[in-house]
Amino acid sequence: MRFIAILLVAAAVAACGFQLRGATLLPKELSRVHLRAANMNSVLVEKLEAQLRRSGVEILPDETAATAVLTIVDDQADERVLSVSARGEPQEYELYHTVVFAMTTATGFVLEPTTMTLTRDYFFDEQDILGRREDAEFLQDALAEDVARAVVQRAALALRAPGRN
Repeated sequence: MRFIAILLVAAAVAACGFQLRGATLLPKELSRVHLRAANMNSVLVEKLEAQLRRSGVEILPDETAATAVLTIVDDQADERVLSVSARGEPQEYELYHTVVFAMTTATGFVLEPTTMTLTRDYFFDEQDILGRREDAEFLQDALAEDVARAVVQRAALALRAPGRN
């Protein structure tokens, strides 16, 4: 009976199109990418390189042999207070990560600068100040991972768009 229940759940999940997050299948124009950014050592660039490599993309140090050049025009991550207690102390924060990126391909396709912002909220625990900082760092890192994934997906989507230049 248990086996049948597991089988039914697996079939239902597969039928709805669910699949584990993994490598994104990318167009051939993204097979060899050169990354450009003002800060090549930023967390976002690190996450972007990892995301591209997981998808089978070769990251090139020079753009001459690249099939695409992905440029990080702007990359900002910070937090802001969302709510305060009756004593005027922060209770809830919003982390945000904004990236502006552009892309050109060897075939002449140009993706104009595109802005994306992702946010996450978290609550401040007055009893655990050290834990709050660790939580914020963990969430900021996860947010950078999500931004990198979104940039790669947006670039791939632009290349797959019908009637693109």
